[in-house]
Amino acid sequence: MWSSIKILTVSIVLRVVHAALIELRALDSRVAKEFERFPEGLSYSIRTGFEGPTLHVLWQDGVLKRVPSLPAPVCSLRIKSMPLSFQLFTGQMGMAQAYARHAFTMAGEVADVMRLARLVNLVEAYLFPKIMTRRIMTDVPETEVCFLRAYARIAWGFLTCKYKLSK
Repeated sequence: MWSSIKILTVSIVLRVVHAALIELRALDSRVAKEFERFPEGLSYSIRTGFEGPTLHVLWQDGVLKRVPSLPAPVCSLRIKSMPLSFQLFTGQMGMAQAYARHAFTMAGEVADVMRLARLVNLVEAYLFPKIMTRRIMTDVPETEVCFLRAYARIAWGFLTCKYKLSK
């Protein structure tokens, strides 16, 4: 049985990924460019294991909102187990390694899946130390601003409840 601490860790990382996407849109031109291509109503769902933590986001009115559920997300990523989720979200395994190990399944249009993959790569480049990103990513993107600036904006956003659950 997976410990509560590991499940809590995955849950926190999912929240930080959402926050990082919001903040990096303002800090990194590549993230901003990806968001410019988002059609209204684009939705992503990330599920971890069987009844594990989830992240559901919806692009609406120019804002990436975290929502409680999505009846039919445009793109869905389901990680097959909590151990694999923990490895993926703690930087022990990259997206390419997870793909090679068949650790997740995806549903949706290829363009939407690739958009999510590009965004996740950029988020990983900011959130994980370079020694980790070199190990889990084949091509580590350069960061446009100092990672400390991104962390500070994310921390401030959590303190001001900027990333609260939308209805």
